Formats: sequence, structure tokens, C-alpha cells
Amino acid sequence: MAELLIRNSSVGFIKSIIFDKDGTLSNSEECLLELARTRIEFAEKKFKKLKINNIKILLLRKLLVSVYGLRGNSLLANSSLAIASREQNIISTATILTLFGFDWFNSLSLSQEIFNEVDIFLSNKKDHMVKQRTLVLGALDLLVSLKNKGVCIALMSNDTKAGIEEFICRNKLEGIFDYLWSAENKPSKPAPEAVIELCKNINFNPSECALISDADTDLKMAKEADIAIVIGFTGGWKKPPKLTEKQFKIKKFNELKIQRNT
Repeated sequence: MAELLIRNSSVGFIKSIIFDKDGTLSNSEECLLELARTRIEFAEKKFKKLKINNIKILLLRKLLVSVYGLRGNSLLANSSLAIASREQNIISTATILTLFGFDWFNSLSLSQEIFNEVDIFLSNKKDHMVKQRTLVLGALDLLVSLKNKGVCIALMSNDTKAGIEEFICRNKLEGIFDYLWSAENKPSKPAPEAVIELCKNINFNPSECALISDADTDLKMAKEADIAIVIGFTGGWKKPPKLTEKQFKIKKFNELKIQRNT
């Protein structure tokens, strides 16, 4: 067992730490902002091609800005774009489209088209690569310290498996994580059963693990799964998230230390 300290005070003993990715380990806000704006732009273009009037196009923009969590040059940390999976965001977009008279089949088809076209557009955009998710300050030092102390490290995200692997490759984190849980794993977060299943796969009880995330949905999930130590992280956003489900809260990773028992 390893002793976990927050600001030099012991908070308990663990064998494993489960990390969220976007907004926790990863600087995701700029990338997500561009993604949100581009999806809105492509949705507007779809409406124009369908000869939908400008008033409805303005309303579409307003609704998508709200549901995606855009606030000027920042993104709400608790918005669907920041927390939910791609499939869940497709469904939320399709729901908006039904308000304009499209049936569910057409709303879902249009949303999937928009998302796919945006993915292709951004993948071919050179400056988008610069905005790809980099590590939050202090994250690498913490991960290396945990690895050196023999603590099992798991990554749990609503990103796809390919997205997680790209993040690991881009930030040279190969060999750091002992287990990955993506949106393609079932159940997916924020179901408490997702954490329970992850713990089974790493051969530890939830009571032997800690979880760190920037989202209340994850923190509540961890508590319901009986994770021993639930830590809210606020340092990954311009406007720090207001977390109500945490047991402990940190803003910087250097507030967290691990001490191996001998």
C-alpha cells in the first residue's frame, strides 16, 4: 500500500489511482473550443443548404452554443462537450435538430454527418495539430512518481480508444498506464459499474483505489462505487469547475504526493 498525501497531510492508503483524461491530465479546453465552434459552423452550413431561414439558423447557433457550453473564449467544464462521449454529444445535437421539425432518423443522420465532416476537416487542418491535448502542468512528474513507487495507474475516459492512444503517443506516455477504459468499454462512465469493472480488471477492490477528475459526474460515480479516496481537480480550465461531489480538492498536481510504506 502507498500513502497518499494532499498538501503534506495524509488522506489514506491506496494501491491504485484512476485518472480522468480531458481537463484532468490533459489540457483540452482549446481543442474542445475549436471542436465546438467548428461543429456549430458546419451545422449552420447544413441548414443553409437545406434553405432554412436565417432566423432559425441564428436560433440553431444559440441552442448549440448553450448545449456545448461555450462562454466567449472559454468552455464550461461541466458541459456535455467537456464530459460526455462523442455518441452522447451526437444525441444531444440530434435532439436540438428535432426542435426544427426534423424527425429522429433525419436528426440523428444529420448530426452524424456534421460530426464526421468536422473530424475530417480538423484532421486536415495544420494548426489544429498544435492545439492537440497536451499534459497539464505537473501531471508527468506525478505519473512518473506514482510509477516509480509501484502504484497501479489507470486512465478512464469517455474518449474513444483511438483518442486515448493518440493522447498517450503524443505525450510520450507509453508504459505509464496499467489499464485503459474508454467510451467503447461497457459499461461506460459515469455508471458506477464502470469503475467496479475497471477495478476487477486491475485486481484491486475499489476500497484500495483513488480517483481524480475534474467532473462531478465522475466523482459521484467513484463515491457510488465505493472508491476510497475521491479527489476533484480544478486546474485544467480557465474557469475552474465548481465541484460538489469531491472528498478532497486540488488545483495543482504538486499538491499531491505519494509515500511508499516499507
